[in-house]
Amino acid sequence: MASKKRRKQLSKEVYDKLKRTAYECIVVQGKSQKEVALLLGVTEATVSKWAIDGNFKEERNNRQQCISTDADNIKKLLRVMSQQRLQLEELILDAQKMSDTQEEIRLRKDARALSDEMAKQNKTLLSLDKTNYTLGTYIDVMDDIFNALRVYDESLWEKTVDFQATLIRKKTIEIG
Repeated sequence: MASKKRRKQLSKEVYDKLKRTAYECIVVQGKSQKEVALLLGVTEATVSKWAIDGNFKEERNNRQQCISTDADNIKKLLRVMSQQRLQLEELILDAQKMSDTQEEIRLRKDARALSDEMAKQNKTLLSLDKTNYTLGTYIDVMDDIFNALRVYDESLWEKTVDFQATLIRKKTIEIG
């Protein structure tokens, strides 16, 4: 009887570990449900159920909407726009060689519009690079996290006390 209960408990532990791993793979690493099912050796239906129950899609979207991701996306966009701008310059030179004034004017108009958009994106990128939170806000958030950790596992929380102090000192210097 005790061994049957132990097997059931062990199975629950394995199940929970697989579910946490699926969360990590889908939400944090951005893998597809199909990839995760293959990786973990479970059915796609199981992973789909975990994803629905755990709201993985919304969690992943929220993670992708952070400032660092926004900055990376803008940098990628600026690289693409820069390439387009260079291509337009080549076309302008071709239009000049062909003495096609109308085409040159049209291309210059397109190039100016693209340059304006690049300037706007660059301004947005610069504003994202600035710290958007105060030290007080940072401390409040960290307190919430570590208080939740204390409730969850006090012995683990105790192991992080020095880390917490170091982190707060670092942010105090960084933010001011």
